[in-house]
Amino acid sequence: MSILDFPRLHFRGFARVNAPTANRNVQGHIDMASNTVLMDGRPFDLSRPPAEFHRHLHQSGPRFDREGRPADDGVFSLASGYNACGNNHFSWENAVVTHVQPTAGGHDEHDGLVGARLALWGHYNEYLRTTFNRARWVDNDPTRPDATQIYAGQLTLSPRGATAHAPHLFTADIAQAHGARWVRGGHVCERSGHFLDDEFALARVFQFSLSKKDPYFLFNLQGLDSAALRQMQQALEDEDVLGLTVQYALFNMSTPPQPDSPVFHDLVGVAGLWRRKELASYPAGRLLQSAAPGLGPLTLKIHAGQVSLNMCTAIPFTTREEGPAPGRPTHALGGKLPLGDLLLKDRAGTVVARVPQALYLDYWRNHGILDVPLLGAPSGSLALESAMARWEEVDWVSQSDANNLYLEAPDRARQRFFPERITVKSYYRGEHRPRPAIPFQITGGGQASVETRQRDGDMEWLVTGQQPGIARIVLDHGAQTINLRVLPDDWQLDEVPAEQVDYAFLYRNVMAYYELIYPFMSDKVFSLADRCKCDTYARLMWQMCDPQNRDKSYYMPSTRELSRPKAGLFLKYLANVEGATRLLAPAPQQPARIENKAQLVAALKKAVDLELSIMLQYVYAAYSIPNYAQGQDMVQAGQWSQAQLELACGGGERRRDSGIRGAILEVAHEEMIHYLLVNNLLMALGEPFHPGEALFGQQAQQAFGLDTELSFEPFSEYVLARFIKLEWPGFIPAPAKSISAFYASILQALEELPGLFGDAGGKQGGEHHLFLNELTNRAFPAYQLEVSDRDSALFAIRFVTEQGEGGAVDSPHFEHSHFQRLRSLAGRLMAQPVPFEPALPVLKNPVLEAVAGGNLVTDARARAVMKLYQSGYELMQAMMAQHFAVRPLGSLRRSRLMNAAIDMMTGLLRPLSTALMNMPSGVPGRNAAPPVPRSFECRVFDDYSLGCQMLAKRCRALIDYTAGLEADWVAVPQRELLDFYYQHLMDLACGKLTREA
Repeated sequence: MSILDFPRLHFRGFARVNAPTANRNVQGHIDMASNTVLMDGRPFDLSRPPAEFHRHLHQSGPRFDREGRPADDGVFSLASGYNACGNNHFSWENAVVTHVQPTAGGHDEHDGLVGARLALWGHYNEYLRTTFNRARWVDNDPTRPDATQIYAGQLTLSPRGATAHAPHLFTADIAQAHGARWVRGGHVCERSGHFLDDEFALARVFQFSLSKKDPYFLFNLQGLDSAALRQMQQALEDEDVLGLTVQYALFNMSTPPQPDSPVFHDLVGVAGLWRRKELASYPAGRLLQSAAPGLGPLTLKIHAGQVSLNMCTAIPFTTREEGPAPGRPTHALGGKLPLGDLLLKDRAGTVVARVPQALYLDYWRNHGILDVPLLGAPSGSLALESAMARWEEVDWVSQSDANNLYLEAPDRARQRFFPERITVKSYYRGEHRPRPAIPFQITGGGQASVETRQRDGDMEWLVTGQQPGIARIVLDHGAQTINLRVLPDDWQLDEVPAEQVDYAFLYRNVMAYYELIYPFMSDKVFSLADRCKCDTYARLMWQMCDPQNRDKSYYMPSTRELSRPKAGLFLKYLANVEGATRLLAPAPQQPARIENKAQLVAALKKAVDLELSIMLQYVYAAYSIPNYAQGQDMVQAGQWSQAQLELACGGGERRRDSGIRGAILEVAHEEMIHYLLVNNLLMALGEPFHPGEALFGQQAQQAFGLDTELSFEPFSEYVLARFIKLEWPGFIPAPAKSISAFYASILQALEELPGLFGDAGGKQGGEHHLFLNELTNRAFPAYQLEVSDRDSALFAIRFVTEQGEGGAVDSPHFEHSHFQRLRSLAGRLMAQPVPFEPALPVLKNPVLEAVAGGNLVTDARARAVMKLYQSGYELMQAMMAQHFAVRPLGSLRRSRLMNAAIDMMTGLLRPLSTALMNMPSGVPGRNAAPPVPRSFECRVFDDYSLGCQMLAKRCRALIDYTAGLEADWVAVPQRELLDFYYQHLMDLACGKLTREA
């Protein structure tokens, strides 16, 4: 049963408490029902400086000197308390494991865990993303010492001497706040005459529990030899054990050396097992209480022939030294009050156990957790007594883990009420037992209602605030209490529009109270009376005051008396601050007007350059991803998983899905169609075929006016994002310029300029029917990129833009657009549980000669193959240009020159790309790759035969160059392809072959 079971871990240290004291309302300077600050019985004039109220409060009597004695000019004021500038921070200091108890009577000071350090932390602040988060000490009712609530988020256990960056032995999250339980004055018998004597003599017991099901309930023994921890881990496997319970007692508050100082308390604690049906934050066992001053409650459990008692604060200390002990922040205490041997008796007066005086006087060894033999089976209620003291059992104990509640006042104008749901568990002589009814009454200035019902053997209460103020639910005629604070009725502020909630309004209605009563903000952070600071941190102020964070340690105000309507004003204030800078949209970008045919031709040539540049970037990125066979090697080597192989390269059956690699190549194929289609537009205007120039870097940005970088890079998430930006639809707002804006001017010119197309009409460019999507085939099955007049030209431009951006979100083309397909790839890539970049480590913008933005390849073999690639690329371009030089009207797919160009792409350039991307570049950590295409003159001839002869000559030059390379640098099929096309071109030149297949 909780810490009364075994094993137990005992620890000891100190607690640092920096709680504010000006809110204790000693002089009645706060109307706690409305959070109104009073001075001389009247609301304080908020136009006056806050410091004026602070001086008034400090000067209010009675006053005390540094020794705590009455003095008219003393530094301490009872009205403001000893720590008016407290910030509610709470921490354990130097808390270490002192010994472990594996069994009754066992007291092991040599276990490996002894000396390990425990720390209590606050919650991680998701907004500021902080470490070293402090827990908070908050007084639900500042006028009482028994309404303290601790907001903590994490417990850690670290090895002896561990540094801040060392792993913990154990860590766990704390699920809920925990309140003070057994609060008793007179825990030190001796009085010193100090005005804080009552606080020095206070003792409080706290408890929280840690669920083993929490994902952050983690052990990490790091090779530590600790039988106690192993025993505890084994015990945690029991289904009846929910986790761990940690109980700690605070007492012997240090004397504050000066005003506005934190204080320290002795901290004594024990950790044990948390069992099913036990409360998380209330000590388990049979409860015995005493009416005598200074004697605190205790619990006990009878099991296995023994009685285990939790007497951590049951017996007071006799004396307290005047000053702190050397090397300690608290004062040395005398021994426990000797009360003689204590006899545990049952209802018949039979002695069932004896607690020797020597045992409970040895407090610093056992921390008040005692085990004694059971002398006989008890009957009925128990009492623990001696000639000097008596504790009697409370048969029924009913209590809730939520023993400090903050309740919203009702919004009566809209008939809204805000109940808090709590569970009240009942125990009869320590055993969990359903109870038909729990007697209770509500006392205090505030009012609340309670609706009760049975649920799973416990009572479920709906506690609803009815009238603002401080209140208490007193259970069982005073045996237990639940503290209530019904927050002020501020619902009229909920109706105030955001535009009215400026700084002055927020300060007057919310912040002034905190500036007056809790001056730590102005003393240590920034003054709430400074508008410049509040405007600066308006967003953070709202985040910290957001009601959804009220159970977090970092919530502001720490004291938590802020009502929901007032918290909402921070959001309205933030909206006001944000709205101070009005959104100014720039004038919409209008397409640059094209005034004549010459400008249109120049724009179309630039469009060819753009389509070529984008197409080659897609190809470069796609080929940087290994093919399926290479990917299988990556799987075999353990570098990829099978799922990653399928994502990058598709399935092994090589059917429709070719993964990211194939998807990008599909887009590249369609960009090639755009390249040809724009050329068809040029030829329809009477212009020759334009091979185009691939641009990158600053040169591309200057030429095309796009914000997105154009570069030849291996595939990555970044590169994919860049592709998406390039294809961004014009109908979806975005700050960057996209391709769609580039084509808008061309579309406008084609619609408006007269006389662009000859009177004769008819198509002026070749036909092509590859790489057109299914939607196009269904709607226009005969379409082959023909351009002959204005209508077909407009159709061509719309075809290009719709295939890229989708036309409209609700268009059937949108799903199949480049933009949406690339976004789908990004989604699949980002959904991977582990980041995955499948590309080979190839250079960005590889070049053979130094140019701006390029990366020079220096490896001899790679340079030799890159030169072959470069010449092969230029031969492929020349083949296309020569095809169009004679203005063919037939299908491109029947043209022997176009087929030769395609074969050069796939049969020569593609394998060379794969080879280069697996060669060293000369740059450490980077492979080579195909060179960025250079600008070159693509000469064509009106005489088809002469043109083919010149192409054959270029092909011959490549054959001769290849012959000079090492045999294994270029594969046999590529060498044979060049031989084949040399003869093929010569046959075309001689007329042995027709121009079309």
